[in-house]
Amino acid sequence: MTNTVDYYIATSSPWTYLATPRLKKLAEKYNLIINWKPFNIMEVFAKNGTALVKDRPKPVQINRLNELERWREHLNMPLTLGPKYFPVDITLSQKIIICCQNNNINPYDIAFSFMKSVWADEKDISNENTIKEVCRDCNLDGNSIIKQASEAVINDKYVKNTEDAIKNNVWGAPTFILDKELFWGQDRLDFLERKIQSILN
Repeated sequence: MTNTVDYYIATSSPWTYLATPRLKKLAEKYNLIINWKPFNIMEVFAKNGTALVKDRPKPVQINRLNELERWREHLNMPLTLGPKYFPVDITLSQKIIICCQNNNINPYDIAFSFMKSVWADEKDISNENTIKEVCRDCNLDGNSIIKQASEAVINDKYVKNTEDAIKNNVWGAPTFILDKELFWGQDRLDFLERKIQSILN
């Protein structure tokens, strides 16, 4: 069996924020490899005709907030329902996660820190000073990694991740793909675990 989960993420997604610590626990429990796939979620939304949060029908917006509040309490995670910097340009934060992978650095800490910065700390992750602060807290050289993030090889990987997302019918974040089966949404992690168990048995 494959033991690799492709993890399509957006650092501005509250659902990705809620999912990431639990996926880490699954990875540790079942000895999984997480293949982090930061992608251009705005491009994927446009490709599939998905409305931005602010443009969705009012009942959908209300239900989204209700669900976030429920999951916040259920998981006991800090989460601001209307963070100061949302929506936010996530391009640089996404590319820094790719940089970490290219340097054989586990991107969990930096990825989760970016998400937490948006949803718990209400910081602007499009701002380079915030990026540097998060990098410093994760023991990374912010100046160096920001410079690396501007390189063509990193942009090419970001574009490829987005192309892969479209090809594999990913339409939101988080999305998990294991053994060619797609699971969309943080509330599908139970089904992902069942899939893992079925492969292992």
